[in-house]
Amino acid sequence: MVPRVPDPIEIRPMRGDDVPAVHQAGVAAFEDLDRRSGVPYPGPAPPLEVAHARYHHLLATDPGGAWVAERNDSEIVGASVGLVREGIWGLSYLVVIPGAQSAGTGRELLSRAWEHGRDARGWIVLSSQDPRALRAYARLGLALHPCLMATGTPRGISAPAGVRPGSVDDLPLTESVDRAVRGAAHGADLRVQVESGATLLVVPGRGYATVRDGNVLLLAALDDAAARDLLLAALASAGGGPAMVDCISAAQGWAVAPCLDAGLELRPSGALFLGGDLGPFTPYVPNGAYL
Repeated sequence: MVPRVPDPIEIRPMRGDDVPAVHQAGVAAFEDLDRRSGVPYPGPAPPLEVAHARYHHLLATDPGGAWVAERNDSEIVGASVGLVREGIWGLSYLVVIPGAQSAGTGRELLSRAWEHGRDARGWIVLSSQDPRALRAYARLGLALHPCLMATGTPRGISAPAGVRPGSVDDLPLTESVDRAVRGAAHGADLRVQVESGATLLVVPGRGYATVRDGNVLLLAALDDAAARDLLLAALASAGGGPAMVDCISAAQGWAVAPCLDAGLELRPSGALFLGGDLGPFTPYVPNGAYL
């Protein structure tokens, strides 16, 4: 029997009409990873409209960082997106579908997204537990920070009095906090989160968080006390449903007690890879899409 020659794969810039296929590639890749990793409580795929808003937004802001891997001139088998905000580069997305992995496609996609941040002064990558992903990101020369996640149904907590609902009018506060904590503001990325249904929580003058369906999407504060209050308020917003806090690195020790007090379980997660001028990067819970 003659061995089958793999179909050639082309790496090309992402287009707007690729977005549905890019989303489906991510769903397939992460569902497969959850199965292989034995994740006991895999999170749901992001809502279609939220995912599409994300990709269209990043295509508009960072077209040079958005790439797809295409097979047979029609099938999207992978994608990567790198973004740059005020000189800080982050890897927003990198997936390859099952069946097309371990053949160099992910490496090529990562190379294109990484090139978009060539002139950056800081770099952020959030990695899954996939050994291949960890290996690829470690080879970028960034510092490795293992992480935990907290999951479960919060109980016995309430939102502290100092936390209030926020709005797009609070974006200047988020930008000043971001610059102090992570070296660059998220800017319009946060507006997209809020307009896509995330709840913005604010401690005036000290910090903010975004949360959706009990999942803490992003949290940044100028001090640990404000960060703890924001985290408790975010967990209380789950309203008796499940919640998740991911990317809890050793630098985020302030987050452990509120999670345990709320009855959440800690388990190993992926890792953060950080480099360059990122500020203290604490108190901070990064976001997988917007870093």
